[in-house]
Amino acid sequence: MKKLFTILFLSVLMLLNVNNVNADEKVHVYMFEAGGCPYCEAEEEYLKGLDGYGTKFDLIKKELYVDHVDWEQGKDYALGKKVAETFLDAGFEDASYEGTPFVVISDIYAAAAYSTDLETYINMAQTEGDKDAVKCIQDGKSDCVRVNENASDNQKTAEKSNSTAGIVLAIVGCISLVGAIVYIVKNKNN
Repeated sequence: MKKLFTILFLSVLMLLNVNNVNADEKVHVYMFEAGGCPYCEAEEEYLKGLDGYGTKFDLIKKELYVDHVDWEQGKDYALGKKVAETFLDAGFEDASYEGTPFVVISDIYAAAAYSTDLETYINMAQTEGDKDAVKCIQDGKSDCVRVNENASDNQKTAEKSNSTAGIVLAIVGCISLVGAIVYIVKNKNN
């Protein structure tokens, strides 16, 4: 009986660790914004409304433009421009410092457009480990962003990753359950 509990306990630990490979490490989600930008405000509201906000990821706001009317360059304009150009060079077609919000997640997502599908990228960054491309670029390092011939492939990879984790969890859970049932039946018959 002690072996059964040990096996079940280890199985539960494995299940918990499959989806939390880097659970202690928060993903940094950068939002380059313009003051008063309604799309920036909506993006921030969306991100802060996600379950993982503050626990799985942090939102780091950068001032790309002082306001959304005159488009005067903000204090983080040079960084935003450099980040966008780095992602553009790597094949991320939607990376742009000319529009807000410009959102960057690890080295897998960079786009200047309001989106309500960022949770997939946040999960993918946490699973893979946050590469924090913005900090890397800010620190003057090279090779901060993976070359991506088709940035939309990240969406498919993220969905596949989430699907694979679910399948693994289901398989491990079924094996544990079958093992427990076999053990109990075997011991009742003895």
